[in-house]
Amino acid sequence: MSYRAAIEQLARAYAGVDAQRAEATEWYARQVAAVERATREAAAAVAAATESVAGAQQLVERVDAEADEVWRTTIRRLGPVAARYGGTPPPAPAPQGEAYNPHQVLEGALRLIDDAWRPGRMSRQAYPLLVLLSAVGAGVAVGLREAALWLGREHGGDLAVGLPVLALVVTLVAPLVGLWPAKVVADRRHVALDPTTITVVVAAGLATTATLLLAF
Repeated sequence: MSYRAAIEQLARAYAGVDAQRAEATEWYARQVAAVERATREAAAAVAAATESVAGAQQLVERVDAEADEVWRTTIRRLGPVAARYGGTPPPAPAPQGEAYNPHQVLEGALRLIDDAWRPGRMSRQAYPLLVLLSAVGAGVAVGLREAALWLGREHGGDLAVGLPVLALVVTLVAPLVGLWPAKVVADRRHVALDPTTITVVVAAGLATTATLLLAF
């Protein structure tokens, strides 16, 4: 082999080595870029998962707080009947194959509580009892009035001045005394004191008060 041929062969060998080195460098760069891209994607996925977990935790805490408030509302409105069941009931399993929105479930529970708690109207069959209670209350008030006037007359002095004023106040309040037992009856029957019922109670108290005052 001549010197020139050897130089050409050596040059071709160096060229092949350079090409392989360039190809290896390019492959390495691609691998590094792929690894860096995968690392960034993994980091982004971890960040997204962390954010999702934090959001889910906040949602759970918010829903738990709303559920506790719904339960407290239930106890306030339904009383011991609800309180005897203890604390907030555990969450029910989500229905399969359906979109589950806990806020809608809680809103539905509140609407159900509102419907159950909304008081009705006082039955007319209860009017005789309310009239009797109002008459008794007015009678007791008038009796206290007469007792105050008698004490004022008997003892004189400051009592003779103060007790007639107290008797006047009792006289003015006497027709309204029946509203308190009427409210107790309404609460026990889970009904409201509507204007008609209030009118009946006050009218009975007023009639009783006037009758007793005329009698005395």
